[in-house]
Amino acid sequence: MKTDQLTSAFRVILLAMLLVGAADAWGDDRMISMGDSVASVPFSEFVATGLRVMDIETVNHEWPTCDYISSPANAWGKSIANATKVPGRLRLHSASGVIYDSGDYISGAKGMTIRIRGNSTAYAKVKPYKIDLQDKADLLMRNNPSLRDKDWVLIRDIYNQYMLGLEVNRLMKLQWTPSYGYVHLIINDDYQGVYMLAENVKRNTNCRLNVSKSGFIFEHDAYWWTTDYSIPSVLYNTMRYTFKYPDEKDLTAADKAYMEQRIKDYETSVLDGTYSTQIDVESLARWLLGHDILGMSDAAGSNRFFTLYDRDSKIVAGNMWDFDSAELNPTMWSRSHRILLIQFFRSENREFVMRFVDAWREMSNELVPQMNKIFNNYKTSPQGLALQHACDLENLRWNHTHYLFYNIVTHIDWLTERKTWLDKQVNLLNPQGDANYDGRVDVEDVNTVINVILNLNQGGARGASCDVNGDGRVDVEDVNKQVNIILGIK
Repeated sequence: MKTDQLTSAFRVILLAMLLVGAADAWGDDRMISMGDSVASVPFSEFVATGLRVMDIETVNHEWPTCDYISSPANAWGKSIANATKVPGRLRLHSASGVIYDSGDYISGAKGMTIRIRGNSTAYAKVKPYKIDLQDKADLLMRNNPSLRDKDWVLIRDIYNQYMLGLEVNRLMKLQWTPSYGYVHLIINDDYQGVYMLAENVKRNTNCRLNVSKSGFIFEHDAYWWTTDYSIPSVLYNTMRYTFKYPDEKDLTAADKAYMEQRIKDYETSVLDGTYSTQIDVESLARWLLGHDILGMSDAAGSNRFFTLYDRDSKIVAGNMWDFDSAELNPTMWSRSHRILLIQFFRSENREFVMRFVDAWREMSNELVPQMNKIFNNYKTSPQGLALQHACDLENLRWNHTHYLFYNIVTHIDWLTERKTWLDKQVNLLNPQGDANYDGRVDVEDVNTVINVILNLNQGGARGASCDVNGDGRVDVEDVNKQVNIILGIK
């Protein structure tokens, strides 16, 4: 390794390793390839950073491959097909040694398979991957048997957009937030860089999306053309609905008939304003608000996953996913807001607007402080410190000038500017004093607040709209404020 290629931080790591005899401590003196332009690095150096190392060896050192395909005329995007599932063995290393070993591959019993995943992200030089274990395990090592699963994803998170997105998902109080951690990824003694290891979207009543065996997980999907079965969409006809659970190959004729009718009923209800009978409005409003906070600008409007716990349930927006397009435009609604869900804002049924506005006003003042706290707590945690050290190897491998956690200030600056813009835009959706969400401030709003004070409200208004002066209470001062607004008195 050339000295002039090392950052000062990395030199400190190397010095520390020499002092403690790291290579002997881990008992693994393999040399790991860093590509053509950099000399190989001892395996022990990766463990020395303090970040866990995912070490994969495939059968015959085969590498996953795929074909690259473009969308048909009536769709958009680019994706992959024929992704090979390559069998092999996976081990996780920490400073204490091997903490997980899948064993050599035996179909249905031990080992794992790895394949390239994603759509446009699969075109990058450094690929995202999906891991399928043959036996359930918790690769995040949380010491809880209920968190075991077979399916895991490896995501390139160069600018912390996935961490930011998943933490916003958590603040939105959606049904489920995928858990994650960062690892070094080595495949066949070739270093691939730092990846986010995360739970993927699937049914698991213990730790992922809680759906009964008779339920469904489905997606309003721009990449429907990569599947064999999909249900057309009237709301946005270049997209269709595809299935995560059951897998499309396991859908029965009865399943298909039922879901085709449910989706037709849902889309009709959006158009005629009866959507409250079909969907859990709160979950969808919070899902969209999360995308608006992040300013998501994905061409397809971002992944939109829905769940049906069972056939008697309402449709629920499960979780946010895919954050590559976050933070692109600080003064525009997300693409999902402007295109995919715009009908909710045009509907005579104001419930969606009410839920959306209330969700924002509930958490707007806490958004920036909470996210700043989350980022900085993580940065100073053992894994956060290890991640910063690990970045030197990542930067060396791919010739970056920066990577991971060099963008915290950028994220907080974005959220601060975004909050200012959202405050103004949400007030246009629901002006101060508009307690009944009809878009006007008049005597009916005064009556609404009085009914709330007297506990006569029948559910048409919530605290956020009735707390007109923003002091955390609904009382006569809010009535006075409303009267002043109606009279044009500041």
